[in-house]
Amino acid sequence: MTRYDHVQTQLLQSPKTWLITGVAGFIGSNLLETLLKLNQKVVGLDNFATGHQRNLDEVKTLVTPAQWANFNFINGDIRNLEDC
Repeated sequence: MTRYDHVQTQLLQSPKTWLITGVAGFIGSNLLETLLKLNQKVVGLDNFATGHQRNLDEVKTLVTPAQWANFNFINGDIRNLEDC
């Protein structure tokens, strides 16, 4: 078993809550997909300066409705204290 497989098993057994800043970007949306498929809870923050809604829409099609329900999106900027 690889270290990656071991981490995945641990996450499935003990879900966490994650914050992804830039969740609508390429890296953020791929991380979102991976975490949701591992049944993790995810809070995503993005101001769409470089990210795109279509990335989030694609993730929604790739996970189950129950997994998608574990995602909470905040349209905001990490530099704005009120958004955080």
